[in-house]
Amino acid sequence: MEDNYLGIIAICGDEGTCKTTMALTFPKPLSHLDIDMGGYDRAAWRIDTSGIVSTSFPKPLTDADIAKMRGIVKPEASSRTLAIPKKIEGMKELWQIIIDKIVSDALNPELKTIAIDSATLHYKIGCDAYLQELQEKQVYKWHNDTKTRNVPFDENDYREKLQPVEYGVVYDRLQRIYHTCRSYRKNLILIHYPTDEYGAISDGKGNMVEGKTGKIIMDGYRDTPKFADAILWLSLKSQIKEGITIKTPIAKFTKCGIVGMGLDAVGMEIPASYEGIINLQRMMRGE
Repeated sequence: MEDNYLGIIAICGDEGTCKTTMALTFPKPLSHLDIDMGGYDRAAWRIDTSGIVSTSFPKPLTDADIAKMRGIVKPEASSRTLAIPKKIEGMKELWQIIIDKIVSDALNPELKTIAIDSATLHYKIGCDAYLQELQEKQVYKWHNDTKTRNVPFDENDYREKLQPVEYGVVYDRLQRIYHTCRSYRKNLILIHYPTDEYGAISDGKGNMVEGKTGKIIMDGYRDTPKFADAILWLSLKSQIKEGITIKTPIAKFTKCGIVGMGLDAVGMEIPASYEGIINLQRMMRGE
């Protein structure tokens, strides 16, 4: 296409199937958000990195992380003990830094592609960021309540997870990212890890219980498939040439709404690259 715009492309596959490498083949200038740390270094040596800028977003090392690594039990003033600190720190700030970068990239008229690596971890940071906000509100309310303001807050009482209805806040924030990138016509590449799908299954005794359905899905924001213009699952195919086994990354369409391709592309396999998509698009258009 003339402006090299395809939309929102979700890429999923097992470790080592060249997900990041494929993302880096999209139109340049390209901004790579290295959220999972290390993906860029493992992929960049394979391709020409001209026009690519990778920005790292390391997860902050908190007291909870240190305690988990050391296995420290932290005694509290109360009769209970805290094996691992429940307080979330730094995730709200990290989320804001990432969002600021995405908005800045979307507003950059020269930039053509934004790659979030990985969108799986980005989603989890979003959940932790909102949980941190709720914990901070929890402490604020505690210290401003006349009944508890003079009583130390027990870290064992921190919220540990979001309630089902609260995930809607995180979903809304992610959707705003997708709409912003689409509004400014930036190719948004979302790199996901696979995970097992959980749902209602039979226990063999006539009852339905929660368990693995046997289906593999993208890990992260569950509604990503609704917003993606195309979903590609990557795998490696082996070929023997002159006695040498060569592994080639292949991308298979499981969803396609790209102009000139549509549903006819679903199930098709291409070389795992932007050029592979464009070549298939041209072939399907009869060019």
